[in-house]
This record gives sequence, C-alpha cells and structure tokens, in this order.
Amino acid sequence: MRRVGRVLALGAALLLPGCAPGPASGATPGGASGLVVVTAGGTALVDGQADVPPTLDLRVIASHPLTPVAVGADLDGVPLSLVAAASGAVTASTAPMPLGSAHHLDLRVPGRPGQRLGFHVVAPAGAMAALHTDPRDGTVLDLAVQLEPDHHAVEAALPPGAAVEWVDGRHLRATWRVAPGGALSLPAGLPVSRGSHLAAALRLALDAVPPGQVRSVVVPAPAAPLGSPAVLAFTVATARSRASLAAHIGQVSLVSPTGVGVGSDGTLAGAPDAPAVAVARAHGVAVWPLLQNDASDSTGIAALLEDGAARSRLVAAARRLASDGDYPGLQLDIEGVPEGERDHLTGLVRALAAGLHGDGRRLAVAVVPHKPGHLNVYSAAYDLPAIAGAADLVTLMAYDQHTSLTDAGAVAGLGWDRQILDGSLPELRAAPKTLLGLPLYARRWGGDGVVADSYTASLATAMAAPGARLDYDFDAATPYVHEGDGSSTTWFDDAASLAAKGALAGSLHLHGLALWRLGFEDPAVWSILPATAAPI
Repeated sequence: MRRVGRVLALGAALLLPGCAPGPASGATPGGASGLVVVTAGGTALVDGQADVPPTLDLRVIASHPLTPVAVGADLDGVPLSLVAAASGAVTASTAPMPLGSAHHLDLRVPGRPGQRLGFHVVAPAGAMAALHTDPRDGTVLDLAVQLEPDHHAVEAALPPGAAVEWVDGRHLRATWRVAPGGALSLPAGLPVSRGSHLAAALRLALDAVPPGQVRSVVVPAPAAPLGSPAVLAFTVATARSRASLAAHIGQVSLVSPTGVGVGSDGTLAGAPDAPAVAVARAHGVAVWPLLQNDASDSTGIAALLEDGAARSRLVAAARRLASDGDYPGLQLDIEGVPEGERDHLTGLVRALAAGLHGDGRRLAVAVVPHKPGHLNVYSAAYDLPAIAGAADLVTLMAYDQHTSLTDAGAVAGLGWDRQILDGSLPELRAAPKTLLGLPLYARRWGGDGVVADSYTASLATAMAAPGARLDYDFDAATPYVHEGDGSSTTWFDDAASLAAKGALAGSLHLHGLALWRLGFEDPAVWSILPATAAPI
C-alpha cells in the first residue's frame, strides 16, 4: 500500500475490506480488481475516521480505470455526482458539512461488494495556553493546539518582544525576559488544519507568574455543568490534608478519614484521624471512617476472605468501631483481591452491610471499575451488581490509568473515565448511589523512577527544570510537563481537567464525587465545586 500511495501522490491509501491486491481473473474494462483507494482531501478515508474535512473532495481509484457510470457513491443516502478524472479515477465534491457532524458513505465499485464508511467531519479544535516562569528563559508561554493553527495569526496575537519557537506544527513556545503584560487573545474563528477552526475564543493574561506555578486556560470548557454533586473527601493524617479540610469543610458532604487498617485475621488496627473527625463534627459534617487493607498483600487478603471466622471477626470489629465512635457509616476499601476471591469479597460486603443496616448505619464500598467487556487482575474480584445491591454508596476508584507499571500518561484521562463508566454503570444499575473518584495527585516519570505527589509539589519540581514545557493531551483532557532535557514528564490534574470529569459525572446523574485525597489538590479545584455541600 505504501508503494501505491507514493505513486498516486495521495499521501495515504486504503485497501477496502475484501479487496486483495493484484490482478483478478475476469476483470473487465471499467471494472475494479485488486487495490481500491478512497481518499478525502488527499488522505485516506477509513471507516470510523473522525477528522474528515468539511468539504469531502472524494477520489476513488482502482487498479483498472473507473467510469462515473460504473461507480456509485451515496452520501447519507443521497447519490453523489461523480466525475471522471486523470489516471482512471472518479471524483466528487460536496457542499461543506457542519464541523463535528456524522455521516456515512456507501460506495459501489464493479467487481467488489458494496462498502459503507462511517465518519465524522473534523470538530472545532481545542487549545491550551499556559504561562510560567523558567529559571533560564524568563517568562514562558506554551501553546498547544489540537490541530495545526495558522502560525502567522498566532504570532500576530503575541505581545512584542517574544522569542518564538514552533516546537512542531501544533506547539508554540514564546519567551520574554520579563513578563510582557497584556494578554494572548485568539478568536474562535482562528483557522486550523483539516478545514476546522478554534473551538472557542482563548484569552490568557500574560502578567508575571511566580516560579513553580502555572496560569493556564483550556478551550473548549467542559461540555456540561458540574451541577451540585455530593462531595466525599478522603483525608490523611498530614498537616496539608487537615488544613485543606478545615479551609473547605463547607463544601464537603462527607468526610472519610484514613487511619484504620484491616488485618488478615479480621482485626482492625488504628483509629480515624482525630483532627479530621473533630473538624467535621464541629461543622455538622458526617464522618464515615475508611477501613483499608494492605493492597500489596494479596496473600493476606486472600487469607482473610477465605476464612469465615476472620470475615465474621471483621464485621463485628467494624460494627463496634462505628458504635463506639458514633459514626453513621463506614467506607470499606479492600484492594489487591485475587480474582478467585470474588464471591468471598461479595459475602463480606453483604455481611457488613447487613450488620451496619441492622444498627441503623450505612456502608460505602470502594471498587475497581470495569471497562466494557473487560476484566483484569485488578477489577475481576469486584462483583459490581452484588456490591451495589448491598451497599448504600459505591465509590468508583477511577484513577491510576497510568502507573509505575506503564508508560507515562494521565493518572485518569477523560476518555478513560468514559470507558470505565460505560463498563461499570450498567453493572451497578444504580447511578444515584455512585461516586466518581477523582485523583488530586500528580505523577512524575523520570530518572528517579515514578513518584506520585501533590499538585503543588509536583509542579514546582517539574517547572524548576530549565526548558520545561507545558503540553496537553486533548483526548485525556489532561495537562502534563516535559522537563527541559526530555528525560522526565509529569502528568497532573488541575481544576480544568477535574471539572471536565466532574461534568461527565453530572451528565450521567451520579450521586457525586469522591476526592482522593485532600492536601494534594490544585487550590483552584474548590472554585469549581459547589459553594455549599450537597447532602450525601
């Protein structure tokens, strides 16, 4: 296919399904045998393509000359007018189609089965602009655009005095020794490649930014409002976590402090973080302590789940904890469960839920979500329908898409969140009792290994590297940083990326959000959450 693509100078070629290269016996003049190439705007048109130019400019060529009479093409059921072209091809053009619209092309070529190609016209392009301070270069503006923009138009929008570098066609890096002031303003109609344009107007103030911090803007904004979700906040026994809770307690519906460990014999050790409990109670916010096992000890959790006496011991200990502390509920977080322990884990959840309900208390269960039609070693032990049937709340731990065991990438990209919600919600059958877990932490891949840390600490480290560059993954709706020498990348969630995921939860009518964990967040996160907490 590459050889033919070069000969035709089309840049790419498509072999229609069922079309084998090479001559076919019985081929007739005007018929098609072997390779059939379909292009739109000079590049291959393939089923499922999502970036077709708005003016189709269709071209069909086969290993024998084609004629407009012999070939048929319908766009959305309407016949296209085909024209003979050089080299035995046939062509057709269409009126401009709306950006982002869905279509199907039915193609009939002699000697071949009919073929339907579904496609989307290219959507308006997103963009991210970020301003930061570089220890070597001064004030830096990084611009990432989903499709290549008109470079001259972008450069004309910059304040004077910038040193401009196009890292590639979609990424601009502009530097000033001193912050230029004013703003970068790009209009919604800014032309980009594939016949598209910028999705919305972009404006970023270019006043100075303190070292280690980032000022950024992303367009388009999340497609749906965040709404008024309930907010469950996980806390840990650190000064930052406690301070965050105290500062934002009015926006929290439910506090789930760590501190209670689950042993392999069913005993509980430790206690919920006392300062967090005190802050919550002083403001009338419910506390459901988090019961956690050692997720790295799969042998220990298997021993617990396989031992009926140990499971009963855990249920009894949990009920005592809730009663002695006068907690209205508990959150169970059992991880690292071997696949074969699925039924035992379900039995534990049912027994604990029954015990707490008998005491007039409630139970939340943290689960590893499922992708559509796919289970793995981390998710297979969670019987979502059974757990949702027993528990009062289910927390989807929608994070760790990329970890120390994978290549660098988003902690939880928006596209990945869509996948796991598509896979999990039909099994849960209970969106109103589901909480979407959001990661507040960042993760850095570098020479020292893979390290997770807070938004503030991770950004300060990444931006301290001379030449650091902000970038954006548009499918994941997640920003990240290339350190100057390219040896490390830091992926993080800021207020904008969390708002996109929060809006997704709102559009699916989930009960709320679960924040793991306070003290790690971008401070601006609180500006996207309801000013007053919704009931849990």
